[in-house]
Amino acid sequence: VQLYLAYVDRIIPDYSMIYASQFYDVRQNNDSINDALWCQSANNATNIGVWYYPNGIEVPLFDGPFNNHTVPVPLFSKRFSGQIALARRDGLSGYEGLYKCIIPDENGMNQTLVVGAYTDSGYNNNDGPDTDPTMQFSLLSTSRLATPPVFSLSFNVSNGPPTTVSCLVNGNGISTELSRVIVNGSGSVTRVTVTNLTQAGNYQCTVSNDRVTTVSDTPTGLTATRLSTGLAHVRLSWSTVSGATGYEVYYQLFSNPVSAGTTTSTTINITSGLSQESTYTFYVASYGSASLPSGNASVVLKFNKPIVNNFIVTLINFPATTFTWSPPTAVVPISYNINRRCRRVCESSVTSSSETSVSSPHTSTVIPPYSQCGFDLIGVYGAEITYLMTKLATTNLTAPTAPVDDITFSSVESVSMTVSWDEVPCNGRNGPITGYYLTYTNITSNTSYTVNITGGDNRMYNLRRLIPYTNYTVSIIPYNYNMNGPARQEIQLTAESIPGVISDLRYGKNPRCN
Repeated sequence: VQLYLAYVDRIIPDYSMIYASQFYDVRQNNDSINDALWCQSANNATNIGVWYYPNGIEVPLFDGPFNNHTVPVPLFSKRFSGQIALARRDGLSGYEGLYKCIIPDENGMNQTLVVGAYTDSGYNNNDGPDTDPTMQFSLLSTSRLATPPVFSLSFNVSNGPPTTVSCLVNGNGISTELSRVIVNGSGSVTRVTVTNLTQAGNYQCTVSNDRVTTVSDTPTGLTATRLSTGLAHVRLSWSTVSGATGYEVYYQLFSNPVSAGTTTSTTINITSGLSQESTYTFYVASYGSASLPSGNASVVLKFNKPIVNNFIVTLINFPATTFTWSPPTAVVPISYNINRRCRRVCESSVTSSSETSVSSPHTSTVIPPYSQCGFDLIGVYGAEITYLMTKLATTNLTAPTAPVDDITFSSVESVSMTVSWDEVPCNGRNGPITGYYLTYTNITSNTSYTVNITGGDNRMYNLRRLIPYTNYTVSIIPYNYNMNGPARQEIQLTAESIPGVISDLRYGKNPRCN
């Protein structure tokens, strides 16, 4: 005969100690066996075996299915060929103690098997069996004159089943025969008798019990997912382990594993202690209320730096510039910032600014035209940021928005003058000045002439064939690639000249006077 604890798939010794979470009335594991406590015999007869509560009352039999809602509570028994199950539907509080199974062996002789069943907390808090220090001596010899005499020692054991008993006489181990009888079921007291003792001396016996400990199943489906809350934050997830009351998590970089804590959930976030650009192995083990830790499930994760490979700057008509990008493959940030550093091509000073909490596509309307810019795409990960990609670009040209600076007249003659002018201010140039339209107008006759001055930034022109002592209006319009800017206009008077020859001069005689 034997006791079989299906939940842990183990034959347990007589007078073993188990806890409630190790036997049930239905199947808990992924096998085909109901996870009850089974009292089994080599006798294959049907309708055999009886289970008894610690107080000696018979555990009720049930003929229906294990999962029937009408089963007795907290426990019931169910017979099969050669075995009888002790099934638990409810908690064991108030029903802890030594349960007894009486079942016939293959010879038809009744055998008694005992198991101590306790609540999970009762099991955990139990500090081992207690023995009554008082031993009783019994002489077994038929004659007191027998040589050597045969006798036995008896004592009581409480607070748990006595699985094993070992004895010493005068400090030396001896072989004994052991018998155990429950004398107080509700108090879990067992009478232990050690027999076939033949030597006088000082006897010392030690009682211990086998506790059935469960090795929890190893978690499965362990995954490591990076979090957007930090550059080295990770969430570990795994499948629920049946019967587990908690999980312990570790991570390892080079040497000894570091504990990341325990949890009753199947997920845990690790948001400190980890470094970017490092490769970690993460471990998860499960455990029960009284079980040994399981084997480790593991997963490897490298915290690669997030990088964007397709940060595109599209230059549209001023003042709009559009940015597009795809999320980094390593981990998507909470949000993005764009930093920019720009300088107009015509000047050396750089202006910097940023736009925060942007998303792709993003259009900016505050970038000056014809500027050389560096654009930084930044990922925001909680309190941390990282530069994802930098792009260099020159913004589009636009028409000049400022006229040329001062117009100067020199070498002013009666029929010619030289006109020169200062360049368009940088902040209004908006591109390379490729030419000027110079228009000069005779104010008196309202006659105008326009000259297209090409060849780059050529800022001087000689006006000829002018009319002396006449006011001329000179207007200059800068342009870049056929985009005209505003005009600047000045007036200049040509110089006087020597009067010309009198034409049609006639001579006449004075009339005679009579």
